[in-house]
Amino acid sequence: MYYRPYYSRWYVHPFYRYRHSVMITSFGWHCDPWVSGWMPPTRAGWTWVGGFYRFGYWHPGYWTPMDPVMRTGFAYVPGWWVGDRYVEGYQRPQERDDGDWTWVEGYYLEDGTYVWGHWMPTKAGPQGYVWEPGFWDGETYVDGFWRPQFRRGFSWISAAYGDDGVFHSGYWLPNEERQGYTWVPGWFDGNTWNEGKWVEDDEFVNADLDSWEPPDGWQDGWDNEPTTEPEPGVLALPIRTD
Repeated sequence: MYYRPYYSRWYVHPFYRYRHSVMITSFGWHCDPWVSGWMPPTRAGWTWVGGFYRFGYWHPGYWTPMDPVMRTGFAYVPGWWVGDRYVEGYQRPQERDDGDWTWVEGYYLEDGTYVWGHWMPTKAGPQGYVWEPGFWDGETYVDGFWRPQFRRGFSWISAAYGDDGVFHSGYWLPNEERQGYTWVPGWFDGNTWNEGKWVEDDEFVNADLDSWEPPDGWQDGWDNEPTTEPEPGVLALPIRTD
């Protein structure tokens, strides 16, 4: 078995900054976790927790470390399945000391979609804004942000894991299409929302992704002091600090 990491935040080409790294475990054999009674071969250092029915539908099994207390003060977040792709679990702090947060446990929906676990602020956000949950990117936890509930001329596309297990962040999509153009989704850089844009289809298809180099300051967003109150037109905010 081996791990397969993907893109990680905004040091990739801007066309794909809404895609993020996750840690997908490939086991080298066919996995069928959606069938009752299926059990994978032994995985060294891990224990398989079998699937079960709850609320009348199937919840596939997952691997958990044999040593349940790997780090003091941390809790293990079980991995989950996206089709036949397994997104590896991780350790999270039992409590956070950087603000008022509560942990929301992950769960499966009836159609098999997994709602991933995430940290949620306990304080209410700005009026008219809703919380967009953060996620584990395979290396660290990326905090969520507040976004407007509605935006004229746009629809919000919710974050989701694709069939290949890659995490696609939520983004604003224009309601009107442009012939011959592709919409490049915007992204949150840790402090502000970077707006998406239309690019010509040829430019999008022929972009040289392999030789692209990020400019200086590509990670500054997470280091800047956050804005605590929205101004008109602000499309994303980090958690309020007041």
